[in-house]
Amino acid sequence: MSSVSDLFVTLNNLVWSNPIIFLILGSAVYFTIRLEGVQVRNIPHQIHLLFSSSGSDTGISPFATFCTVIGYRVGTANVAGVAVAVWSGGPGAIFWMLVTSILDTAISYAECALGQVYKIKQDGEYRGGAYYYIQRGLGNKPIALVYAGLTLICVPILTVAPHAFSITSGFKNSLGVSQYITGAIAAVLLFIVVSGGIRRIAKTAEMVVPFMTIGFVLLTIVVLVLNFHALPAALATIVSSAFGKDAMFGGLLGTAVLWGVKRSVNSSGAGMGEAVPAASATECKHPGVQGLVNSFSVYIDLFVCLCTGLIIIVTDCYNVLGTSGQVLYVGQGSAVMAQQAAEDSAGIVWAQEALNTIFPGGLGATILAFFLFFFAFTTLLNYYYQGETAIAYLLYNKTQKTRRAVIWGLRVAMPLVFYYFAIQKSSTSFASGELGVGLMVWFNVIILLLMSPVIVKVYKDYKEQKKAGQEPIFNPEKLGIKNADIWMEINAEAIAKQKEKDDSK
Repeated sequence: MSSVSDLFVTLNNLVWSNPIIFLILGSAVYFTIRLEGVQVRNIPHQIHLLFSSSGSDTGISPFATFCTVIGYRVGTANVAGVAVAVWSGGPGAIFWMLVTSILDTAISYAECALGQVYKIKQDGEYRGGAYYYIQRGLGNKPIALVYAGLTLICVPILTVAPHAFSITSGFKNSLGVSQYITGAIAAVLLFIVVSGGIRRIAKTAEMVVPFMTIGFVLLTIVVLVLNFHALPAALATIVSSAFGKDAMFGGLLGTAVLWGVKRSVNSSGAGMGEAVPAASATECKHPGVQGLVNSFSVYIDLFVCLCTGLIIIVTDCYNVLGTSGQVLYVGQGSAVMAQQAAEDSAGIVWAQEALNTIFPGGLGATILAFFLFFFAFTTLLNYYYQGETAIAYLLYNKTQKTRRAVIWGLRVAMPLVFYYFAIQKSSTSFASGELGVGLMVWFNVIILLLMSPVIVKVYKDYKEQKKAGQEPIFNPEKLGIKNADIWMEINAEAIAKQKEKDDSK
């Protein structure tokens, strides 16, 4: 088992080396320029779109999709991942995480809009994903099959481990509840929700996501208000460390950038295509709608990461490891930090200890354990749906009965895999999960760059219709986009009216 773990770590370090950092940042800047700063120019309109449309028997509403994607993006990586980034890259990693996330929002728009363009209707539901636009847009089915297979293996199976362990360890550390009990309860709840497909997943996300996000933000506000005196110094440390100007953390500039980018992508998933299946399941009139709605979700993910970073810095519940392996800094906010440094450990405990400085008797750790349950649980729901969509794609030429049977197999298997990882003494697949994310980023971002002419064309079409005072309607034939026939059916009535209007001129 140790040799397998070492292999994953080696491969992970190879995938997450400098080239992927240049790919992500370069592509994010490229799409920001080509899409005219789409992520910052349309925020009021993005919020309006969240509540302006409804779903149908075929697709779910933009708001339901937004909550589903937020449920995926806001997970344990927003807490444990931020701690790991600070441990390995110093406080400056928080700054670069924020910068990368803002730029990555343009990539999120690109992949979600493209997923809508090439979605299909299968078994009475809209289906879409990166593999659909790889095959139907780029015309490369072998690469699409590889990506779909990678999604099925990496997302609903390998990446389950850290979330399962986070749920059970959080309750064990705070309340002493056995991992077997928490794991069993969570596994049963997971099966109940995923067995209802995308509509039950979306409904659950609509109920849970606003509660968990607002609640965590309120916790952060309490911590910051009570530690207001330490906030200016914390912000100064984050910024100075980001540019190598801090006396203690100045030598971590390179690793701060690396870990900031790495944590941003692993947390938000922007660029790896994970949000595309849920985005493609939405009922809308133009792909630009869902591109704008889902790209806005990156800001929520970004804000939760910032909350975690501020909590641990202002309470001094963080440690920093130097590039040569020596511990540069041990936080004084909790006696547990010294033990964490000695064990070469970083994660959820930091945030729990930060909250314990405010809430007595370990109440802070208990509160965070419940939030982590919701963070991890909603992420797992989206992981499942990505696996379901990959199965639907891989078995496209099989009968509906065959597809349903295999999908039900995943619905049973995933809770069992979850339970297995939930009862382990430690999570052994953080490296394997990151490896899967990295491989998917390499595939997906390069594909997005190759298909950027279509992405830009779709964005400009949406913008021009809005500028003319019209409700944007997508007509792929008018734009010369092939293999997007479903839109001629979705917008048939509106396209016919537009044609009559044009003919009468």
